[in-house]
Amino acid sequence: MQPTINRLRARYNEFIRYCDKQFEDFIAQLASRNKLKKTVVILSSDHGESFEHNYLQHAGPHLYEQVTSIPLIIKEPDQVKGRIINDLTEQIDIPATILDLANIPAPSWMEGRSLVPLMQGKRLPLRPVFSMNFEKNPSLGHEITRGTVAVWEGDYKLIHYLEDNKSLLFNLTHDPDELNDLFEKEPEVGER
Repeated sequence: MQPTINRLRARYNEFIRYCDKQFEDFIAQLASRNKLKKTVVILSSDHGESFEHNYLQHAGPHLYEQVTSIPLIIKEPDQVKGRIINDLTEQIDIPATILDLANIPAPSWMEGRSLVPLMQGKRLPLRPVFSMNFEKNPSLGHEITRGTVAVWEGDYKLIHYLEDNKSLLFNLTHDPDELNDLFEKEPEVGER
């Protein structure tokens, strides 16, 4: 299947280059209209694309790094120098960050936390980070029974398939390609 994989990857890369160019043109238009002085620009994605783990699809039930590691670029007004921050964040943090950048207090019911401290070079307390892909489940009021949940904590990542009640555990520092399931070898970490 390698020729098919290579063709799909090339098409995906072409699409990414096209999107990058469109975004570059959008920013150039904002700059030419002098609109960047009071504008926060945020670029993100809903999910990545997988060409590994025998899974060649757009999103789906598998929450490997190729699908869950997505861009998050935040440019503040008049910002000229960027910084790469390697802390794990969640998409649920974006609304709280937008409110913080606008000096609007986040409502108490809002999940997520502002990433502004990270943008200012500060640290945020470590906490588990989650991603999920839920399949169609029964109507409201019922337990969610189909889908996948991933959680990152420290060097570890757990992927749990709800319907199969199966978990995979990886140490991303030693196994960034998620090839060696440690769930049976390190059950105390997996169970936690």
